[in-house]
Order: sequence, then C-alpha cells, then structure tokens
Amino acid sequence: MLLAVAAFVWTATLGTGDAGPFLLVCALSGIALGTDLALPGALLAGLLDDLGERGRREGAYLGWWQFAAKLNLALAAGMALPLLGLWGYAPGARDEGALQTLTLAYGVLPCLLKLLAAVLLYLLIIRPAAGHATPHPLHQKALP
Repeated sequence: MLLAVAAFVWTATLGTGDAGPFLLVCALSGIALGTDLALPGALLAGLLDDLGERGRREGAYLGWWQFAAKLNLALAAGMALPLLGLWGYAPGARDEGALQTLTLAYGVLPCLLKLLAAVLLYLLIIRPAAGHATPHPLHQKALP
C-alpha cells in the first residue's frame, strides 16, 4: 500500500508535456497495483488455512472478498464525476481552478484514502495480531 502511494503521489506534480515522468509513474504504480491485486487473495488463502477452513468454505470467503472489491470499484466510478462536479470541475474545463480540482481528485485523494486504509489495517489487524492488544477473532487458531 505504501509502495502504491509512493509511486502514484507524484501525479499531482506533473504538468503539461511531462510524458516521461508520467510513463514512470504509470509503470511503478502498475507494479504496485499488481501487488495490490495478488497479495490480499494470497493472504486470505493463508488465513483460511490457519482457521482450518481449507476445503470447506473458501469459496464463500473469496466470493465475499471479490464482491467487496467490485463494490469498491463501482462506488468509486459512480461517485467520481458527481463529486468532481460538487468540487467545481466540469468535463472539458481548462481553467486553473478546475484543473487543480481534477489534480487533487486524481492524484492526491486516492493516496490519502490508501494511507487511511494502511493505518486502519495496522491498527485493527496487524498490531493486535502481533500481541499488542486483544487479538481479532479471525486471528485465533482453529481448534483441532
């Protein structure tokens, strides 16, 4: 998640004609996106093994995971243009204020949301699992 933010946040600094730097941002954030897409499913599979759910209900777990991922994309796409309109952007606008709004919405807001998700992941899942607080019920091993 932090790699994705570090790679993508630079889009907010790009200007007209910055094709080379934009290509670099696209390549690096594409690598981070590939990791974002592959790693959570692998972690979920490991958790299912730890819980003793292998061969039982992994289809349901993975199905709900995919449902949440698709819902996330649908909400983002469905809310993007109305939010941009509320913030003063109109499609095709070229004035400085509209372009600044588009830059913030495209380059900064996703990074802030990903950082928020990383903080919540650490505070709610990683830290408790490391023994700093009461473990989350999903982190308890299934009894034989």
